[in-house]
Amino acid sequence: MSLIHEFRRKALHLFACIIPCGLYFFPEEIAFPLLLSVTAAAVAVESLRRYSPSLQALFMRLFGPLLRAHEATSFTGSTSLLLSSSLCAMILLDTRGGAWILTHAARVSLFYAFSFIILGDAAAAIFGKLFGKRTIMGKKTWVGTFACFAAGCAIYMLSLLFISDPPFFGLVFFIAALTALLEAVPVNLDDNLFVPPFTCFSLYLLLEKGLCP
Repeated sequence: MSLIHEFRRKALHLFACIIPCGLYFFPEEIAFPLLLSVTAAAVAVESLRRYSPSLQALFMRLFGPLLRAHEATSFTGSTSLLLSSSLCAMILLDTRGGAWILTHAARVSLFYAFSFIILGDAAAAIFGKLFGKRTIMGKKTWVGTFACFAAGCAIYMLSLLFISDPPFFGLVFFIAALTALLEAVPVNLDDNLFVPPFTCFSLYLLLEKGLCP
């Protein structure tokens, strides 16, 4: 994918920041059903286009230049992100007592995990293409991996302006480093499907179970 197409793709992906922001700032009874509805719609469109040539043609006409080669016939990164965020929110949602509740630890974990992969992946792709020369684990670049980590650190520093009772900075920097490392691992699975669930539940367990300050 050319650099200009990569810029356009990542600019579109930045809209996905509404997912972690929505899960942190909005009430559960609004954010969760909305997230599930959008996810269901995305999965439906992605599934139907495989069986409808006309829908596939329309989809490719609208989004084709922004897709990676494998996404032409499989789920896009955006849909994968919606699926993983819905799964994580569903697991962390406390429904005891008949109410939908996300604890502070759950909200914070969802916010950081998904912000880190959305903005970190964008930073890794852009800086990796612009300045990356030496590769790590065969495919990703050292520059891109460091850019992913730096983006996570920047998000944490910015979040201090609005996150109430933020986690210990060392813990969040560890999660940022973990995100960058996992993003660089060469696996045949979309980063959005396996990286944020791993980092989200890692951070949640450390916060909720009191395993760190």
